[in-house]
Amino acid sequence: MHRKVTSAVVARPVDEVFDWVTTPGWWPQVSPTTLGIETADANRPLRAGDRFREQVWIHGWRGHIDWTVELLERSNRCVLTGVSSGEGIVSRLAGHDAVRMELTLSGDAQQTHVTRELSYHVGIAEAVGDLLGFGEAFDAAAEITIATMVSVLENPLLRGSRPDAADESWLHEADPLADEAVRSLVSPSGDVSALERFIGSLYRGAPRSDDLPEPMRRFFEVTATLPSWTCQPRLNAASDVFLDWGILAVGAHICASLPETYVMPRVAKLLNLTRQLDADPTHADRRIWFTVRMCFDVLARNGMGPRGEGLLALQRLRLIHAMVRLFVQHRLDTPQRLSKLATFALWDTENGQPISQLELLHTLLTFSHVVVRALEKLGAVLTPYQCESYIHLWNVAGAQLGIRPQLLPRGAPDAARMFETIKGRYAQATAEARELGRALIWFWTGLFPEKVRSEARDLMQFVIAQLLSPETAAMNGLSDLPEFPAPAAKAVKECLDAAGRLCSGAIQDVAGARQATALIISLLIRAKTQTFEDQSGTFDIPQELYERWRGIPATA
Repeated sequence: MHRKVTSAVVARPVDEVFDWVTTPGWWPQVSPTTLGIETADANRPLRAGDRFREQVWIHGWRGHIDWTVELLERSNRCVLTGVSSGEGIVSRLAGHDAVRMELTLSGDAQQTHVTRELSYHVGIAEAVGDLLGFGEAFDAAAEITIATMVSVLENPLLRGSRPDAADESWLHEADPLADEAVRSLVSPSGDVSALERFIGSLYRGAPRSDDLPEPMRRFFEVTATLPSWTCQPRLNAASDVFLDWGILAVGAHICASLPETYVMPRVAKLLNLTRQLDADPTHADRRIWFTVRMCFDVLARNGMGPRGEGLLALQRLRLIHAMVRLFVQHRLDTPQRLSKLATFALWDTENGQPISQLELLHTLLTFSHVVVRALEKLGAVLTPYQCESYIHLWNVAGAQLGIRPQLLPRGAPDAARMFETIKGRYAQATAEARELGRALIWFWTGLFPEKVRSEARDLMQFVIAQLLSPETAAMNGLSDLPEFPAPAAKAVKECLDAAGRLCSGAIQDVAGARQATALIISLLIRAKTQTFEDQSGTFDIPQELYERWRGIPATA
């Protein structure tokens, strides 16, 4: 018998915790091994005698457990016995095996001590599996489950009432903390040279706090740590999703997230204004590269840890947002390119702040929900725990970017509802969105040699048509291309293969949209891009990702 016991203390009343942990509908959100629950009502606490099926995936084994509630003493103890059955040949030959779960709780109205004991019979199949690491994976999953359970139960944002995140009032809220920090580096005469130097220095690492004015020092103190409700196991799981599916995720960011952002008229207006400043097209290139680079930094394992690249990237982006808000609302005498924004026209603040809370939230949802949605369309099979983890990581990032925590989605289904509500209320077709859509196509096709540029355009148009609704694609001025352009894929594949730029294992025997995405993003798979002329840094792909995506065997 293999047995694993985990325990934890939860700062919630024992009755509430018992009802929650004995409600199977929550299990897929906190257990990395649970794919789903099959029962008449998974969203109520269990009762003695209840029977239900849990779909399970762990360490390559996929199957189900038919559970029966053998004993239930409310608020204190719940014992479940089950029979497992796998889908593989070895599992079918081995037959059915006994499993057991016992939950023991004690506590009061303030906190609860939870013990979770799992065990399974070790037959021939299990013994072989343990030799291959099944037992270790089983134990690790149990540890992740108890840690995630505590994080979810103690997260105050996941319970109680909350404001309507799509309400128009959020257009008038910005980010006072970052705005004050940025203004502290502008002299009374309007000289922003100190601000420009400071923002440039952030690309070379975190600043020394003793050299900063108090508002900027306070900004870095507040943003130096992650929110108390951060769940580290979920951050790790999201990073693993990016490690496994990063090629498709980057494609989703470019072909779905960005176009979904452009349908917000005020966002498109501001982005198009900054694009018009770029007489040198490398500035437009740089903006998109830095968006991708930020994703790499944030999604890296421990990227948002203390002094992590992801944490610094979010601090930097938040201050850049504040700097844009400053420049778009004031005419300042400076050679800084963004200061020219005000020469077009000062921002109409009566209709809302630039880069408002609502627009920040919508953009965040394009980085979380829209990418998860796109991965599913591209055939990347994510577990419920992985989906929730990806949403959670970007929620943490959103809080670091200054979004009010109470506006953040409470999970993957909530993120989908929230995104569609905001989009349905505010999205419009605009000339700016069409300009940005054309610029996006120009940027990506420009990465290809001229001889296959037309084919590359067809591939990207096809991917966009697969990942966006026809209405959203039309808002971006991107014509529909419903059929997979096989000749174009062949030409681009041969071009990349000849240049040694093809991601092995990402092209063959996969659906058209997935193949096209992998071909496009193969262009990114290089150790380093150019250094931009302002020395704002290079775009480095971490070695672990580079090797995984290129199919290079791991080395010691």
